[in-house]
Amino acid sequence: MPMKMSSPDYYFERISTLCLASDIFLAVGNTGCAVHRRWVADEMFTILPEGLKTSETKRLTPVLGRDIVALRHPDPHTAPSLIVNFPALQMRGSWKKLHIHKSSVLSSRMGSAICAYDGHLYVLGGEKFNEVWFRDFWMLDLEKLDAWRRLPDFPLPKEIMRDLVGYKLAPTPDGRAFLFTGMPAIPVFDMKRRKWDFMPTTFTPDEHAPDWPYPQLRLINYAAHVVGERLYVFGGNHRDSIVGTDLLMELHIPPRRWRRLSGSEVPHPSSSGPGPRMQCHSWVGKDMQRLFFMFGQADRQAAMIHKQAHGAFYSYGYGDLWSWDIKGEKWFRERLHGNVPSPRAEVACTYNEVLDKVIFFGGYSPTVPTWFEPIQDTVTYTYYADTFIGSMNPTASSPPSKRPPISWKQVLTRGFPTYRADSTLVTDSKTGKTFLFGGYKNTTYVPSKNTGPSDSRSFMDLWQLRLDLPGGFFEGVDLEEEARTAKVGPWQRCFACGSTGPWKRCGGSCNGRVFFCDSECLKQGWKEHKEKHRCGKA
Repeated sequence: MPMKMSSPDYYFERISTLCLASDIFLAVGNTGCAVHRRWVADEMFTILPEGLKTSETKRLTPVLGRDIVALRHPDPHTAPSLIVNFPALQMRGSWKKLHIHKSSVLSSRMGSAICAYDGHLYVLGGEKFNEVWFRDFWMLDLEKLDAWRRLPDFPLPKEIMRDLVGYKLAPTPDGRAFLFTGMPAIPVFDMKRRKWDFMPTTFTPDEHAPDWPYPQLRLINYAAHVVGERLYVFGGNHRDSIVGTDLLMELHIPPRRWRRLSGSEVPHPSSSGPGPRMQCHSWVGKDMQRLFFMFGQADRQAAMIHKQAHGAFYSYGYGDLWSWDIKGEKWFRERLHGNVPSPRAEVACTYNEVLDKVIFFGGYSPTVPTWFEPIQDTVTYTYYADTFIGSMNPTASSPPSKRPPISWKQVLTRGFPTYRADSTLVTDSKTGKTFLFGGYKNTTYVPSKNTGPSDSRSFMDLWQLRLDLPGGFFEGVDLEEEARTAKVGPWQRCFACGSTGPWKRCGGSCNGRVFFCDSECLKQGWKEHKEKHRCGKA
């Protein structure tokens, strides 16, 4: 007989399972899921009525301790020493920071519309944390990495579109990039002719959406993809639904006609599809049969401030995965299988068609706590810099109920980019290389010397992810060298003793490639460093 949710045994099993899962994830290096599972157990135990707390449940004591919530994701102290003990759950990787040959005139920013096409990276607009709003447009050759080249600015004036933040560029195979803003007339950039144009469209009403559904002609923080001759737009938030929306729209491009596929602009309770969300993560597989939508958040705190429906003191970070069957026009709840990323929003996500893999990096949780040693306190958010890869499975010949799930692994890297949210992963279709660009961080979570009046910092750095699998560009990666010299987030690793912190760089001819934590380590490690890096002085 199944246990009832009002049964003490149910909660004992539930809490004990979460604690066990936390221990397992921690053992394989997935600190994000380890903390999340322990936090869920702690929340459940805290609000559980005393009548449902048995002596066995109390002995679990799933109270969040400082040790586990002080972990970063990945943790800088353990990441360089992690090894692949479970190949079904882990794989090796390497993050390489790339340098543009010519000094960049591109400002650091967040919330930009970004895409890759034909070996080039495109970056449009964005903001510098309530200091500067951008309307410029830039292009970078991902092979030459020679210089950022300026393209024609976004053509609409500020009076029509004040902030160019939170939008998506959806490229087509023929070289056009659609920028959906919530207006029926869509700005389109021709990447071959390097020219802006506008595509007027019409909308087919139905009983759930008798009129154009986006209030004030504005939608941000959505997901958008072009599949064949159709543009799909899902989720996001707008004036009348700050919490997010569950609306899925389709534009048939040749006749320039929109129709509603699912959901509504102001969401209603439903179990037949994804809940209302913004900043979710999406991709389209090689078979072009399904659109995938994973995680994201419901901004319930903002909804409460604006006195809208579904408001609450805390926002909600989703931990689910859904697919939209394009031909059957139905939602399916997908299973999460393997060493999965923890629930979060603002993740960088790309589907690499050459590898037939989906790749996740970083992101932000609005609820999972982090202990800050400098202020001796815990705050209710977390930033991530961990990397995951999902293996796609053939689906075209399998009925939805029998399709195997996407299998996830964590990518173990000795070094990694700084913890951040709202960065962008792209795949260069010409080479199969995977690149990471930009994002932002909270400077309490990650201290920074260059913050300005804001308590956050945006990025403009470019990284390449190399993966230990065929076609992953892992040749030439020296993991032993990276364990001693690679940056771990915003910190450095001492070349001599291996400790992590804000250490001083070597002043010799290695150009600061090596760091030492103190004069004693410099003294001990200098001879080996000189021989290994041919450094002329210290």
